[in-house]
Amino acid sequence: MMIKHEIKGNQFYVAVNDHILISSKNIWEGFGKERIKEYHGHFTIKSTVKEYYPFKGSIELVSENPFEIHIKSSRDINRLLIKTELAKDEVIFGGGEQYSELNLKGKRFPLFVQEQGVGRGKNLISLLAYLKKVRGSWYSTYFPQPVFFSNKGYGIVFKTYAPMIVDLRKNIALFEIWSNECNIIVLSGTLEEMVRDLFKIFGGAFDYEDWMFGVWLASQGGTENIERIIKTAREWNIPVHAVWAQDWCGKVYTKFGRQVFWNWEYDKEDYHDLPEYIKKWHEEGIRFLGYINPFLNKEGNLYKEALEKGYLVKKKDGSVYDIVVTTFPAGLIDLSNPDAFEWYKSIILNNMISIGMDGWMADFGEYLPMDAVLKYSSGKEYHNKYPVEWARLNFEAVKASSKKVVYFMRAGFLGSTRFCPAFWTGDQNVDWSFSDGLPTVIPAMTSSSLCGVRHIHFDIGGYTSLFWMKRTPELFMRWTEIAAFSPVMRTHQTNRPVSNIQFDSNHDILRHFSKMANMHVLLIDYLKVEFKKAIDENLPVVKHLALNYPEDPESWQIKYQYLLGNDILVAPVLKKKTRKWKVFLPRREKWVHLWTEKMFSGGWIEIDAPLGEPPVFVRLGSEFLEKILAASRDVQELR
Repeated sequence: MMIKHEIKGNQFYVAVNDHILISSKNIWEGFGKERIKEYHGHFTIKSTVKEYYPFKGSIELVSENPFEIHIKSSRDINRLLIKTELAKDEVIFGGGEQYSELNLKGKRFPLFVQEQGVGRGKNLISLLAYLKKVRGSWYSTYFPQPVFFSNKGYGIVFKTYAPMIVDLRKNIALFEIWSNECNIIVLSGTLEEMVRDLFKIFGGAFDYEDWMFGVWLASQGGTENIERIIKTAREWNIPVHAVWAQDWCGKVYTKFGRQVFWNWEYDKEDYHDLPEYIKKWHEEGIRFLGYINPFLNKEGNLYKEALEKGYLVKKKDGSVYDIVVTTFPAGLIDLSNPDAFEWYKSIILNNMISIGMDGWMADFGEYLPMDAVLKYSSGKEYHNKYPVEWARLNFEAVKASSKKVVYFMRAGFLGSTRFCPAFWTGDQNVDWSFSDGLPTVIPAMTSSSLCGVRHIHFDIGGYTSLFWMKRTPELFMRWTEIAAFSPVMRTHQTNRPVSNIQFDSNHDILRHFSKMANMHVLLIDYLKVEFKKAIDENLPVVKHLALNYPEDPESWQIKYQYLLGNDILVAPVLKKKTRKWKVFLPRREKWVHLWTEKMFSGGWIEIDAPLGEPPVFVRLGSEFLEKILAASRDVQELR
């Protein structure tokens, strides 16, 4: 599809397939007023445009490939409003990582980095979360992006860090940009072609070693606990490629329980001789991963050093803006300050990479207050940019070393994918809810992948355990089944490890985890090929069905299935006590059921799905068909 345009002074239009997307007649400018309330990383955002006028400003063609324009008002205004018509049957994907909706047509939402929220549905947990002021909304996400794809053959990318309000409720899309200027990229073609173009512009080129597709087991409490977990895994024939310990830097006890001490030096007590242990684990073929975030605990020596150097985000009165993330105050590094940026990079290099770490969870990035004062910016201007700079900091620290290191993040915005090799889907509830729990990781993975993420995974079993909400064996096992057919299998012990099921809690879970972990390992060769292909072709690895099968209208409506590469279709069981599951198979192909090796044509089917046999199908004609089926036979013998 061709992009047509004409620019004559401030009169212009941009059209795709004769559909006018942007023109001087449908851009307005004006003044808006926002009200934003924040509590523990959750933002309530309201915006009202008080006055608006026809656009009077400039438009410049930045480039034709990709097609990019720059618009800027000639007035000192704080809102740009762009309207475009939508068809009644239009499907709009995008918006970054989405947990509840994939088709955004009919929705209104902000694009603003924040916590996903604890209770996003209509249930008792959500009511209690609302009373505690930590409830999210259906759209709240760690990783929003101003990226949109239409099934009508066009895409729009707003190249800005400014907050936005997007209104797709009617047959006119309204994009409200909190700025007086913006670059806009217009894409055209099939969904696959547009996603390719997005990856070319914003995708990162990262090298992945075999272990980065493997099994990563979480541990807390010290080196002896890691040794115990490794021993248990060996006894149960569970392959271990990496162990990761978020409390490598120490612990602090609060009313929330045992928490990580945010001072990025290894704990000489619980993790005594950690560099020597890391060498030992390396000799055994096991990598070690840690944890870091952009906060510093007030009781730590690194906070005191950052305070002395003036490297922390401040309030308007010049005092440090200590932020209570969970239960204790912490200082946030001012990433707009180049000296602070370099200092924090040196901490990663000297305190983490130099002791042998192979990677880490680079957590947070969502908490910059709107009224914060930074050395070279403000909280409002820098809020959406903060997680991108946090990713860049980690990227540059790794680049300055000679090691192959992988770090994974949850927060992001447009451009984060250039600087981070892997993402995870955040803090799901340890339940079955379609608003907050197990099912949400599927749309989170596919929506992230459409928007530039290649390596995506999640906490097996979920993370957030509150009130009576705890993992059950069945929940953990179903979550493990999805992980087996994803880029990496990584456990987390939750925010309340003692109260929750772990991979080694009983023999049934251990037996099931062993089977799924071995199945995953036997897929690593397939994953390596698919990742290389995805990098070469500028595509994701976890795919929405519409990417490969756009001609099938039902593919666009599927929310809880995905393709792993081009040849494996996964339709996880997402309800408890369920042993049969309905699956949609794209009609262009024939599909082989992984566990019974029966062949099916496209369309809807119902399949038996006992624990240990999730609904997974392999495309007939795949060069990996026999190898994948052989892997299935091998793991079934582990019973």
